[in-house]
Amino acid sequence: MFEALSGMFCFVTAAVSMIYGTRIAWVCGKKCNFKEEPENKKLLLSESIPSATAVYLFGFLIVFSYFMNGFVTIFLFSITSAILLSHLVVTMAMPELKRKPSNK
Repeated sequence: MFEALSGMFCFVTAAVSMIYGTRIAWVCGKKCNFKEEPENKKLLLSESIPSATAVYLFGFLIVFSYFMNGFVTIFLFSITSAILLSHLVVTMAMPELKRKPSNK
């Protein structure tokens, strides 16, 4: 009974971590406007990407601890996945990088 309850708690915690990390990264990407000054964009990205990475890291630590052994292995896979996913979500959400239909 305790195993099932702890598994459900870990699953919900990891899922909520992934949802909130995606929300932080998505809002950061939506706010990034290429017409602004580069200093403003750097400030926005330097504030939001590390927070999204930290939230993703927490979720990935929980997920990878079920599949792998060893703290160093779990931490390296988690931090690498969190950094890649946060940057991927930010770039996917940027309005200027989305495909625009060609006007003919």
